[in-house]
Amino acid sequence: MDRLYIARQPIYDRNKAVMGYELLYRTNIINQANIIDADQASCETILNSFLNIGIENIVGSALGFINLPREFVVNDSLTPMLRDQTVLELHESIQADDEVVNGVKRLKSDGYLIALDDFVFRKELTPLILLADFIKIDVRTLAKTDLEHQVNQLRPYAVKLVAEKVETHEAFEDCHDLGFDYFQGYFFCYPVMLSRKTLPSNKLVVLNLLSKLHDPQTDAKELEEVLVQDIALSYKLLRYINSAAFALRREIDSIKDAILLLGLNNLKNWVSLILMSKNVDSKPIELIKTGIIRGKMCEALAEIRHPEIKHQMFIIGLFSVLDALMDQPLVELLDNVTLSIPIKLALLDRTGIQGEIYKQVLQYEKCLWDELDNNNTNPMQYTQSYLNAVNWADQSINALLNA
Repeated sequence: MDRLYIARQPIYDRNKAVMGYELLYRTNIINQANIIDADQASCETILNSFLNIGIENIVGSALGFINLPREFVVNDSLTPMLRDQTVLELHESIQADDEVVNGVKRLKSDGYLIALDDFVFRKELTPLILLADFIKIDVRTLAKTDLEHQVNQLRPYAVKLVAEKVETHEAFEDCHDLGFDYFQGYFFCYPVMLSRKTLPSNKLVVLNLLSKLHDPQTDAKELEEVLVQDIALSYKLLRYINSAAFALRREIDSIKDAILLLGLNNLKNWVSLILMSKNVDSKPIELIKTGIIRGKMCEALAEIRHPEIKHQMFIIGLFSVLDALMDQPLVELLDNVTLSIPIKLALLDRTGIQGEIYKQVLQYEKCLWDELDNNNTNPMQYTQSYLNAVNWADQSINALLNA
């Protein structure tokens, strides 16, 4: 029996557009009595899983970066995958011996892209540098002067540089200035704290609308009145819910029909999503996608464990990125939005049933899987909920961009 976890972490270009995802995974093979090499068995399990799921269903049209152990480099035992979308990462522990260099040459001739992970420049690694398409450097492990030295040593080579573990906006700006081509980390999920105390007028309008939407006293009639006053919002909403992401049996052509067919709570969620996605400004669209993934995963786990609170969970995930979107502390933003007490406590303190589910979703996202192992929950519930949420989020964003 396998305990399989899969997650993805976005890699951005210099304009904060996603160019690829690193596919992070862990599988613990519980019965290892007949397994000679557990690491190789684990890797075989995950590669077969990627093949069965379809890497394109995890990364969409972007590149997928997958860590590859030495055995798969030298033994020609790699399960065929979508070569034009797959970047094979070689860990820093792999030596540039003849077996490895020849194996990388073979993989390159098969059409795969190659990345060197957790890289620290050493002259003896030159044969691999010459074959690599990407070099990933963990920027948290180096002082700024050492990082600049690494970059300067690699400039003569025709290779793209990826800054890994970029966790703050300041780190992103520093790496951007040093000339890195791509950036990986959670920096985009945090607000840029500005000196001004008030929100810009466009964001204030959104916050007021969100407050009206999620006021428990707002009924179907009031929601309809709010929406019909904003023609552009109503039009975008109807285009969105008639898209393939919803797979409805018939077209919805009025706000009243939308409320009747989808239900009041669902419609509030979709309107919130549209409002937030319209006000991304300079933020990466991946920020909204992260909120959707969290929301759908929260919803799916609640449906399994506590279906009575399922209707509250999507908005918890979606609103979890509100601070990064608005560049204001979440506690201040929620002071201006009318939400139920359990939702606010979940977002701010991660308490209550809602907060516990939300906390587990964040643990999954950040690959803190050891902490999830103690919850007496089948790992595949997490994994399947996550993969379904990723797929739904990708479809939803595509639908929103085309609405």
